[in-house]
Amino acid sequence: MDSRLTRVSITILRFLLAAWIGAAVLYVITSVAEQTSEHFDSRIRDQLAALRFPLYYQFGFVMHAAALVCGLLVTARALAHRARFAIVSALIVLSLAGITLDYLFVFQPLLELITPAGQVRTQEFVRLHNLSRYANQAHIMVMMIAGVVAAWPLPARRESDERLP
Repeated sequence: MDSRLTRVSITILRFLLAAWIGAAVLYVITSVAEQTSEHFDSRIRDQLAALRFPLYYQFGFVMHAAALVCGLLVTARALAHRARFAIVSALIVLSLAGITLDYLFVFQPLLELITPAGQVRTQEFVRLHNLSRYANQAHIMVMMIAGVVAAWPLPARRESDERLP
């Protein structure tokens, strides 16, 4: 039988994956609404992006790191479902690599292009903005897959599976 720590870690892992996906999607929806609103001029849009996106990445890094710790803990301690949670952990690492690369090589240069706020949008801005959109879609999709794999119901245990950890 898996330990209480393993069961709690699975629960926290599932929560973290779902929470990050929901938060990221909500963030993107509200950010797109702000950026396409006729109520904000270019300067305000830039200020909103410069204010909100660093928080998005910081929160994303924390959620990825916490989920990875839980995933690795479950992988190390689970008896019956080790392979499943190794896959989940690998997907989290892949997503973490994606969001990190996006932050370093896309968001940071993009932020420089909108600071100070209200500058003219260059072709480089358009290129980086599109790249950021694709990068975010990719890493959120990877986390969604990890979430589905982690949340998929575990098969009923057989007596032979109930060995002590």
